[in-house]
Amino acid sequence: MKIFKTLLVLTVSFNFIGCTKDDNAIVHIPGNGITDIEGNKYSTVIIGDQEWMAENLNTSFFKNGDSIPSTGNSAQVLIYDDDPQNAEIYGKLYNFKAVTDTSGLCPCGWEVPRELDYAKLINYLGGYKEGLKKLKSKGNLYDGTGLWVKRTNDHLYAGTNLSGFHAIPGGMANKSQSVSNTFSNKDTLASFWAIPENVNNAITYQLITPQVEKLEIHGDLAKEEVFYSVRCIKSK
Repeated sequence: MKIFKTLLVLTVSFNFIGCTKDDNAIVHIPGNGITDIEGNKYSTVIIGDQEWMAENLNTSFFKNGDSIPSTGNSAQVLIYDDDPQNAEIYGKLYNFKAVTDTSGLCPCGWEVPRELDYAKLINYLGGYKEGLKKLKSKGNLYDGTGLWVKRTNDHLYAGTNLSGFHAIPGGMANKSQSVSNTFSNKDTLASFWAIPENVNNAITYQLITPQVEKLEIHGDLAKEEVFYSVRCIKSK
């Protein structure tokens, strides 16, 4: 009888260990890709039951064919340092006015993610801390292996990109008169717009050590003055 009980315990323990989650497992499959109205091609990735762009949006046109304003106080899209090479690598930066324009920022069949879309993605990847590592692209600038700054006390977690999301540090722009430098944080910050669920404030998800941070942008003027990257999600 004692022998039987021992074997039963060992069997249960073995099965439990076999079902534990592997945080180093790849959690995505490649999508079919998408092309925007301008002809830019994007790789896509399926994570759980969501399909995301695996590159930052880089279009200068709404999906109805209208140009997105890019100059003066009415600008809704900018290129980091006004350098076309940055757009090729990091995509373009958009303000929240462009994100919410009824002309549609994302290609047909795709849309700007909602707050709950990002919440679902982060939860699927194991939470805000695990999600940070799995969303970030691999490597760093100093070793010539990637686009992020080298691992430091301010940037503790290197990216594993196990999600296939391939988040790259495209930085941000701020056109407020109180800010002396319009462009900042390239190579250190990946920040993506999201449509809020229950508030009027704009939402952005930022990859900042030690975890993904959800931030609210307050005020209509602020929504026009700050520019971040955009990832599109396939419409259901």
